Amino acid sequence: MSDNTILELQNVSLAFGGLKAVSEIDFKMQKGEILSLIGPNGAGKTSTFNLITGVYKPTEGKILYKEKVLNKYKPHQITNLGIARTFQNIRLFKQLTVLENIILAMNHTRKINFFASLLPFGPGKKELEKVTEQAVKYLEYADLVEFKDIRAENLPYGKQRELEICRAIATGADLLLLDEPAAGLNPSETTQLMDIIKRIKTELKKSIFLIEHDMKLVMGISDRIVVLDYGEKIAEGTPEEIRNNPVVIKAYLGKGE
Repeated sequence: MSDNTILELQNVSLAFGGLKAVSEIDFKMQKGEILSLIGPNGAGKTSTFNLITGVYKPTEGKILYKEKVLNKYKPHQITNLGIARTFQNIRLFKQLTVLENIILAMNHTRKINFFASLLPFGPGKKELEKVTEQAVKYLEYADLVEFKDIRAENLPYGKQRELEICRAIATGADLLLLDEPAAGLNPSETTQLMDIIKRIKTELKKSIFLIEHDMKLVMGISDRIVVLDYGEKIAEGTPEEIRNNPVVIKAYLGKGE
């Protein structure tokens, strides 16, 4: 891996019985870039995310994060290394407030756990004040500060999406994996999401790897794009290169894109 490579897949395959969900995928992701993974339904996109995050183990090949081979790591170990993920189906603590969701995401970096810090005395109280201040700063990236005391379940859907991204940031991860972050959003919400993702990259210096079907978002924010079809990589390049690639047009984008 080069000094600037944060993630690399080397001929990675995943088989369930005789069926290959992912077949000999290889690509590199550079630090500080936005990389999008696109392709038709069933192309192997989510399986690729599951491989990177340790949900599945590769049948063949290697996955490297900052030169460390991830193949045998468990999901929580991979999170601790600096990879955080959001899901297509929102997974918030819906009964907790927006602020509490962020504080919980920061828990593994703290000396005193979340529940101990709720006591009205001792060192936990002072630490909670510092953590709360930092949590509010994270919320600023998605304009969620005004909602900080509202329960997550009472947020508009678009704001729940943004909160999940904020929660991923709050883990302290260097690499964020966003699984269809624009799913269910209207055009205005999608535009706001694009701005948030760009700010996370430029201001927080995060690397962002996303699965997305919204081509306006993909083409508008990606530095590079990897295209899958039937579990195989069929193209890789800049948005302009992908937009004009005849193989991609035939397999996925279609004449209207």
